[in-house]
Amino acid sequence: MKLLKLTVDNFRVFYGKHVLNLDVADGKPAVLIFGMNGAGKTTLLNAFTWALYGSFSSDVERQERVINDHAWAQTPFGTPVSGSVKLEFEHEGSTFSVLREVTVTRSTQDQDLPSPRLLVTETRLGESVRVDNGQDRIEKILPEGLRRFFFFNGERMERMFVGDGSEDVKSAIKTLLGLEAIERAIEVHLPAARRKLMAEAQKLGDGRLQQLAVQQAALDDKKLAVHGRLIKLSGDISSYKRASEDAAKALLDNGMAAPLQKRRVKLNQELDAEKERYKELQERKRKILAERGFISFTAGIDESVMELAEGMRRRQELPAGIQRDYIDGLLEDGVCVCGTPVPEGSAGFLALSERKYNAGLVDVQARWMSLRGNSARLRDARRALLDELREIAKDQTEVESRIHQKDAELSDIDRQLQGVDVMDVQNLEQRRKEFDEKRFEAESEHRRAQDELEEVEAEIAATRRKLHSAEIQNEEARRVQSQLALVDEVIDAFTRILNLKTEEVRRELDARVKSVFSRIFVKTFVPEVTSSFELELRADSNGMAAIRSTGENQILGLSFVGAVSEMARERDDRKRNPEASALDEGGVYPVVMDAPFGSLDVEYQDQVAESLPKLTSQIITLLSQSQARGMVMDHLSSAATRMYVLRNVTPKPDAQEQFITINNRAVPYVTRGEFEHSVLEEVMV
Repeated sequence: MKLLKLTVDNFRVFYGKHVLNLDVADGKPAVLIFGMNGAGKTTLLNAFTWALYGSFSSDVERQERVINDHAWAQTPFGTPVSGSVKLEFEHEGSTFSVLREVTVTRSTQDQDLPSPRLLVTETRLGESVRVDNGQDRIEKILPEGLRRFFFFNGERMERMFVGDGSEDVKSAIKTLLGLEAIERAIEVHLPAARRKLMAEAQKLGDGRLQQLAVQQAALDDKKLAVHGRLIKLSGDISSYKRASEDAAKALLDNGMAAPLQKRRVKLNQELDAEKERYKELQERKRKILAERGFISFTAGIDESVMELAEGMRRRQELPAGIQRDYIDGLLEDGVCVCGTPVPEGSAGFLALSERKYNAGLVDVQARWMSLRGNSARLRDARRALLDELREIAKDQTEVESRIHQKDAELSDIDRQLQGVDVMDVQNLEQRRKEFDEKRFEAESEHRRAQDELEEVEAEIAATRRKLHSAEIQNEEARRVQSQLALVDEVIDAFTRILNLKTEEVRRELDARVKSVFSRIFVKTFVPEVTSSFELELRADSNGMAAIRSTGENQILGLSFVGAVSEMARERDDRKRNPEASALDEGGVYPVVMDAPFGSLDVEYQDQVAESLPKLTSQIITLLSQSQARGMVMDHLSSAATRMYVLRNVTPKPDAQEQFITINNRAVPYVTRGEFEHSVLEEVMV
């Protein structure tokens, strides 16, 4: 997907028509748009998503006022007025024009607008046709679930991967990299075929098949209900967590509460690390017991074996290494090896005959001696096992003590914050506590629902086995039974494929995020995409969670976007290979971002400015004058094909006209005019 042109007409702060050309040259992927706060940078960002999806981001105020205020006020009652956004882009050999327009006959002071009209046109090989299902076609090119990765506000980027972001991230990554096709087959298409066959089975005359089909249908419905509960609970948990985090952040911003809140944040990080350590000790203990636990039950056996072997050795009952034919010769000659006569029937003759019985069994002696040695080693292994278990128990006790100590400190901080004689602090602390309690309750219910889901899935598996193996007399019923078994086999196979591909993608994404992050970030922090697709930041490679600032969250988010873009582009290249796998999906997508430096410290702005043009093959960057100075401007301008200025026009009589310096030229930034609006003007690169 390559953006070509954006046209806004009477759209929010833009009065009249303004055109933004977006095509870029090879090696210069950036389009830079400079504007002061309130000039329309966020409006331009939202113009892209409004054209594509008909919606604004949640931070846009007065979302009902789509049509420019001046254009609306200048339109007489009873006269039609409209506002629109037109986005043109290329995708896989076709040129698309997406026009979203809202038109209304003005009858009130306030904008009471109808739903906007969408017109999508596709041009291929010089022939243009209207796309009937325009929104569906847009969704196939760039699903709305992916917009967060390619159209975003840098100042709010840290919220993209906090709270309920993990499931959205997981879903979006599957969509972007083609895994949703398998998921859709598992969750939609194959179950639909299965339900059809189950309905057919219930209508057939075979009683056994009917009974099992009814049981199976009831269990499937139960599974759907439990799964729905899990989804709702996950959303509740994320919502409660986000609300609690907002209250905690507000406490950090409050001068009276900040010291205590900072201490609480640090304690929570330390507490998480101790809990993780306790889990590691439990896992280590479990592994030891699984592999060597049997040794603890050998006490007494090894001593008995050693005593038995030693007694046999003393009694000379262990066989020596003498061959039988040698003893036969002694008996035939009637003389012992020492020369003493041993006539037949004598005591010496009988002793030699007994020795002949055990003679030659050297392997028996060797095995007895080996068994004695192994018994001694078994005793040593048992001692080592017990010593190791005692050491783990000691470590667990120490960790438990530290956990209790930190819990007590946290409780004390809670009491201190509740006792601060400032109403705002008390209210914030109460709010944080309430949402934490709600989250804990929801998490507990979520665990119960997961257990219930596992039980239902076990029942479903048992019923399926019965259904597949049931002896059916009716020929038509056997056909349905066979088809059901085939559908279940395909679902199982696709599920295994999806799990393998999802983990493969997660591992690759994790490596990419680490690579991009290390190019920007100067600290030793290590990012991680967890098994549940949560984006974490570790203080070191040992796994302790880092205490992240807003700026560090932003760098983490930029690294994630860069990694996703790289993966999508490489998969798109592989897709064009005739020998590519059917699962190699992806695409080249643009990145449009407002305030790319957000809350970054000066030390990181240079690294980010250098990295931005490398994120993808086309990046549209909206930034203020204060964000484009020194090396930042040098990096960005050297990668730019086009530059624009959003000139703010104000009727304020005492407003000072301002200029922005671009390529050593002063360009109007703020000017006076008859009414408040913004003008989009291209600057020569």
